[in-house]
Amino acid sequence: MATRRGEVVLLSEFLNEAEKKAKQEISKRKTKGDARKIAVGAIKYAMLRNENNKNITFDWDSALNFEGESGPYLQYSYARASSILRKAKPTNKPQINKLEEQEIKLIKKILQFPQQIENASLLLNPSIIANYSFQLAQTFNEFYHSCPVIGSNSESFRLALVKAFKITIKNSLYLLGINVMEEM
Repeated sequence: MATRRGEVVLLSEFLNEAEKKAKQEISKRKTKGDARKIAVGAIKYAMLRNENNKNITFDWDSALNFEGESGPYLQYSYARASSILRKAKPTNKPQINKLEEQEIKLIKKILQFPQQIENASLLLNPSIIANYSFQLAQTFNEFYHSCPVIGSNSESFRLALVKAFKITIKNSLYLLGINVMEEM
């Protein structure tokens, strides 16, 4: 949408194109998810991740990438946490054994959330929350790949950590106006 060059696109056309592309991505990946929510999340994140004083270059491929810095990546991380919690059996109080490096990183990243909200509020800059959300999702995915949750000796603690991540990422995305899905 280069308004200087006279290339104006109606929002309805833009959203319809985003939804069409999201459906294609869902089909290609053989996954689930609401294409409209994924499309809107992709657009919102692509716009909000940039500082508010910079030009935005929108790219469909990066905006709808489930594995890169994108809205769908954040939504998928939430859905992954939901899946883990659905598969788990109810456990007792979390017992903390020796913490793994990735567990510590995830705890620290979750604890940064209130400060990130305050910074974004003071600076009137939603990109702070958008970038924090991406870093949080990255940290969660690193944790997920290096620390098995279900069936581990630390299962109850790790389930509590997954739940804390899920709540934090949901709140973070809510502040950005991005909907989450339990399955993707």
